[in-house]
Amino acid sequence: MKTREHLASLSAVLLCAAAAAATWGGTPRPIAPPPLAQSGAAGPCEKLAGLKLDDVDVVSATAQPDRAPVEGAAVGARGVSWMMPLPELPAFCRVVGRIHPEAGSDIGFEVWLPVKGWDGRLSGVGIGGFGGMIDYRSLSLIIKVGQAGVATDTGHTGAGQLDASWAKGHPQRVRDYGWRAVHLATVHAKQLVEAFYGRRADKSYFIGCSGGGRQGLIEASRFPDDYDGVLAGAPAASWTDVAIAMINAVQAQLPAGAAIRVDQMQLLESEVQRQCHPTDGLISDPRKCGFDVKRLECGTNSSAQCFSPAQTKALSRIQAGARDSAGRQLTGGYLPAGAESGPFGWATYLLTDASGAFGAQLHADGLTQNFIQDQFPTAAAFNFDTDPTRLKAELSGDLDVQPRLSKFFARGGKLILWHGWADPAIPPQATLDLDAAIHRNSSRAKNSERLFMVPNVQHCFGGNGPASFGQNNAPQPGDKPDNSMAAALQEWVEKGRAPDAITARFGLGLGGAPAVQPERQRLLCAYPRQAVLKSGAAPDSAVNYNCRIPSRN
Repeated sequence: MKTREHLASLSAVLLCAAAAAATWGGTPRPIAPPPLAQSGAAGPCEKLAGLKLDDVDVVSATAQPDRAPVEGAAVGARGVSWMMPLPELPAFCRVVGRIHPEAGSDIGFEVWLPVKGWDGRLSGVGIGGFGGMIDYRSLSLIIKVGQAGVATDTGHTGAGQLDASWAKGHPQRVRDYGWRAVHLATVHAKQLVEAFYGRRADKSYFIGCSGGGRQGLIEASRFPDDYDGVLAGAPAASWTDVAIAMINAVQAQLPAGAAIRVDQMQLLESEVQRQCHPTDGLISDPRKCGFDVKRLECGTNSSAQCFSPAQTKALSRIQAGARDSAGRQLTGGYLPAGAESGPFGWATYLLTDASGAFGAQLHADGLTQNFIQDQFPTAAAFNFDTDPTRLKAELSGDLDVQPRLSKFFARGGKLILWHGWADPAIPPQATLDLDAAIHRNSSRAKNSERLFMVPNVQHCFGGNGPASFGQNNAPQPGDKPDNSMAAALQEWVEKGRAPDAITARFGLGLGGAPAVQPERQRLLCAYPRQAVLKSGAAPDSAVNYNCRIPSRN
């Protein structure tokens, strides 16, 4: 079982791992490095420390030597250790700043500017959970491929990405976290880019997952001029709905004997696979499975090979999603996806840790007990008839995405959405509903937005599906539009070629992590099409699939 500290570390999966674009798509225009300083004079990087920006304190502007360690960029012990800077980075200018848009606001941000070979692009870095730290790893991946990068702590520091205590009594910090920090960091990053290189960035991209996906969508909907392309994975687009879905999962397991155990996940996963009959080992659309939870029952036996009646009742409620007392659907559920086990599966979000705390409750309580400034019911006391309305009235204005992207699309902006069908944090139906709403609100969405639903992939990465498709970081060497969503986004913005299929590989899917060897592939198709294996073909090569509209059966 996981300790709460381990759970906080694993909430990296609620993060939005990286930022967009790098060297593919369009014709990069490498920029000569700024001239070196004369002896005894401040260099072009150090001079940025004196730049006057509205409501900004430039704390430092430091010329970082080639392959030197990045000092003072460690992530806290309860943060995510793999978010520390990568080693052996090329020379760059590191700008550290703080933004103060109103009293009580203190937004930390960093801009990293490669000294040589800048390709004219700026990449924004998203971060998930409750933020509170800089994602140095993503900044490292950005400058390694010649882009300038910007990241923010979203207006606070905390004891890990599950810590929301900073919000209580500080509504201005909720505004910073909800929509203001990423926007202002982007605005000032563009000013720093122009001051350093002597011209503006040609294109700007944003990549994020979970909370980072939400940030990208907030940018596109509220500030359509900030970015030219957004890649938003498993977005917490309606944070309030995510909280309601998680509270439903908590309440389902509160009755005596109803809590589902981690050691039962392998049985659940195997039974889903058995009942859903995936032709190639992957469940293309769990909504069509017709999973019967009763087949897991075997009385009150406490074996990991058995679910009690109380547990199957809880499981049914979790999979069905939140409803009010009249049976009206409030949120989607956590579907029978055939990838329930593993470190990024149900154990992290929907089940209890060694302390007895539900991962879902830790997330939901952040909003209900800290973001809302007045007293609000706990997860156990939450009333699905009355409390959702109050929750949304309090928080939707600052946290939730309004799916109106007409201005973003009108100026040529492109959006790629993706979501794993096995997501145990954000119900996949939420992104399907978001996609439909975006299309209802803008006729331009048909030519400006794509959605990819990924079988057997968990939250942002992980699972037993094809989780590696260039979704969580700037395109790295070897990434191309046919195997990397980030590279495909760049080509779409810069060359006009929309991505309708992507080759995904099996592997963790964490930015920069290698795929499984020998390589196994699947084809991902733009929704509503699905990948269909050609008759008699081997399943582990993407070329053996066609994209087709699924039958209604």
